[in-house]
Amino acid sequence: MKTMILLDHTGFSEQSYEIIKEVNLVVADSLQEVSIVVNDVSTKIMEVNTAVNNIAEIGCFQDGILIATNILNAAQILSAKTSARKVLYLWDLDWVFASYNYEWLYDIVADKRLEIIVRSEEHAKALKTLCGKEPVGILEQFKLEKLWNLLEYTKTK
Repeated sequence: MKTMILLDHTGFSEQSYEIIKEVNLVVADSLQEVSIVVNDVSTKIMEVNTAVNNIAEIGCFQDGILIATNILNAAQILSAKTSARKVLYLWDLDWVFASYNYEWLYDIVADKRLEIIVRSEEHAKALKTLCGKEPVGILEQFKLEKLWNLLEYTKTK
């Protein structure tokens, strides 16, 4: 499935490592079109076996799944004028670790154009508490095949 994943960077972090590792596994033995866009082109934590582009490319991405991995990236994909399905894979509860304007945060996570997938029941509860929104699903590990299946299932509901 045509997918573009927005990361802050490809540098040294658990998130970058896990997502790049998963992308490399998927593109190694399939014809799936998966690419990564970043805000900060930095030293890579590992070799990336797919296209890595600048954030400006999200506006050109059409008819696929555009995945953000944090609140700031979710705001970026929501601002992109694209036909892509916009998804937030909520890796961490960003608002617990950093201070955000509540109205801005609420507007992002409550936006009907944004589908949210969380990593745990606790993340789902925190999301519900924050804005009353239920996630479309819970995926403890970032696995593209499971993510695609979940999104396909919710699309047909």
